[in-house]
Amino acid sequence: MSRRNILTSLLEDKLAAANSSDRPAPQSNDRVLAGPVRTMSLTLDRMAEESRTLQEALATGSAVVELDPQSVDVSFVKDRFSGLDDPEFQTLKESLRAHGQEVPILVRPHPTRSGGYQAAYGHRRLKAAQDLGIKIKAVVRNLDDRQLVIAQGIENSARRDLSFIERAVFARSLEDSGHDRSVIMAALSTDKTELSKLITAARALPDAVVRAIGPAPKAGRRRWLQLAELLRGRKTLARVEAVLSDANLPADSDARFLKAFAAAMEKASKTTRDEIWKRPDGAPLARISRDPKATILRFDEKIEPDFGAYVARRLSDLYEEFRTSRE
Repeated sequence: MSRRNILTSLLEDKLAAANSSDRPAPQSNDRVLAGPVRTMSLTLDRMAEESRTLQEALATGSAVVELDPQSVDVSFVKDRFSGLDDPEFQTLKESLRAHGQEVPILVRPHPTRSGGYQAAYGHRRLKAAQDLGIKIKAVVRNLDDRQLVIAQGIENSARRDLSFIERAVFARSLEDSGHDRSVIMAALSTDKTELSKLITAARALPDAVVRAIGPAPKAGRRRWLQLAELLRGRKTLARVEAVLSDANLPADSDARFLKAFAAAMEKASKTTRDEIWKRPDGAPLARISRDPKATILRFDEKIEPDFGAYVARRLSDLYEEFRTSRE
């Protein structure tokens, strides 16, 4: 069964009671999984656990109800960056218009607003229903904050994977909200090492730059961290911000990332200004180069030998004239 069908199958057949509640005892596995294999294993284990939890809730009386979508608020922590111009959102919206909603969203009674609800997952379906002016199908469960963010993270793993930077910002937001790392690991189906890398990346990058770029699914951790290192320089940051404020910036977030990265890699534009000082007969005798840190005077000894030495001997007198002129 596909990962998407794990949840769908629980809601078919008019919400008939779930199959037998007897579950085989977990098998012992002493192997230590590493890298992507371990992460995938964690993801599937967490999804399976959430599916069992939802199955038990359905079997004990939870049902799909139709709600006014305006009564449902989004989760208290945002995960995806994609906006309403996201082609996938537009496709989803057209699907709901043509075929109706197949998979319910998961909500809890609103923790602070009487009669309202808060979504754990299904935010794009919720927004599509709001835009279309139709009811939203939902399973209502009593969830604390920890259960909500875990369900939210697992649903994202089961559907379209978050990009690296979306996962990183989601992890940072959860930590900033006071959740300990064990909860965040469960929500993202990841391990301690990878979580540390995610949060480090999110904290190293200016949030305004990240949001302006967007999810950039093709840009992985290495390039995001390289960008963060480059943006430590104020001039580099200003250069990237200028690029990202361009009204003609590409709609594709990967293209925006490449533009920002290219701007960060550019060397600062040359700020040295050169002037040529000429003798009365027009011969170019000296080149004067100025930048914010220095002024350099170079004499052409072929045109006027010893003139540079003469100026050097007169520096004390010239400085005294300069100082007197400023009094």
